[in-house]
Amino acid sequence: MKSSSTPIFKILSVVVLAAAVVYFAVQAYRYFSDPINTTLVYASVEEQTIEISGYLVREEETFHSDAATLGHSLSEGERVGKNQTMATAYPDSGALTRVEQLEALQLRLEQLSFSLISYLDPDAALKLDTSITGDILTLRQSLTGGDYTAAEGDIAPLKAAVLKRDHPYASQEEIQTEIKSVEGQIKSLEASLSGTTVTARASGTYSAVCDGYETVLTKAFLEDVTPGKLARLRPVDEQSNMGKLIYGDTWYYVVTLPEEQASYLKSQGAVTLRFAKGFDQNIRMQVVSVSAPEDGQAAVTLSCRKYLAQTTLLRHQAADVILRTYEGLRVPSNALRVSEEGVTGVYCVDGSTAAFRPVTVLYQGQGYALVHAADGASDTQTLRVGDEVIATAGALSDGKVIR
Repeated sequence: MKSSSTPIFKILSVVVLAAAVVYFAVQAYRYFSDPINTTLVYASVEEQTIEISGYLVREEETFHSDAATLGHSLSEGERVGKNQTMATAYPDSGALTRVEQLEALQLRLEQLSFSLISYLDPDAALKLDTSITGDILTLRQSLTGGDYTAAEGDIAPLKAAVLKRDHPYASQEEIQTEIKSVEGQIKSLEASLSGTTVTARASGTYSAVCDGYETVLTKAFLEDVTPGKLARLRPVDEQSNMGKLIYGDTWYYVVTLPEEQASYLKSQGAVTLRFAKGFDQNIRMQVVSVSAPEDGQAAVTLSCRKYLAQTTLLRHQAADVILRTYEGLRVPSNALRVSEEGVTGVYCVDGSTAAFRPVTVLYQGQGYALVHAADGASDTQTLRVGDEVIATAGALSDGKVIR
């Protein structure tokens, strides 16, 4: 027997389906006739820059030795005093192996000494663990920032600290006995090494890398530099096997620019520059000179008295000259509107209505703008981070119902 309620359910189903169709049709009509797209406001920074490429110039002296083996004593960017040892020259090729053995024994002696201290001072291990944690964080920061030169320098103290901590548990007497044995081996190796020390004739900054520009890119080169002279620049063969010393604190950066850009930099007197790689910190540099124009180009020389130790490995570098920095709230360009009173602003979603927020445009980019709240705007009219800006819509007015 058929249920009498079946027709009713069919009718209800048709009614619900029809209502759904009407609802979506109305929403589709509203969307296509007056679409509203919104985006959130967030803080942003933009820079107006000039892309350049040039050479770092320093007062440098290279060093060479005919010794069979050289034992280097300095690290990259280390400050060297007058008469300080730069390297040790050994007459035989096997000396370097003994030097490496000596360094390993000295590290082993440090490890054993710490083991002995741990028995006498229970807090020593805790202090070392704290130091290891700090060294790991420093190394991670260098690697994350892409500063691999600094990372290489961070590894040595971390390795030494880990080796100190990683000691076998033994009695105090056994550790003291091993210390005496290692000290004896160190004295024996030191006695077998007869090298000649090479010292610095003047104070400077050490660099292990020589590229052949040391005798080409000099202060004398900069005195009459031109775009043509810079274009013909070539390195010379460099036979240095001991690295070089950089004298003084001032270094230079010379580039070729279009005449108009060169004149602009000259008028500024000083500029902010950031290298494309190798050193990611902004550098303030003075404009030393601008050459006479040559085929619409001019050579510009910049100077700096900071960051010498951090830039010893840099030579031919691309960079950005930062002309101006803009900080503001980022909104889509098509969100900017002009009210009937001639005030520039944006409309934000305020509940179910549109609310006008007057703004001042700081920077116009491709498809976006940086703005800040217009001066004199009331607290309720101030544009803030997180506001929902109406990017696209039909006609809008303050207080118009949009939802």
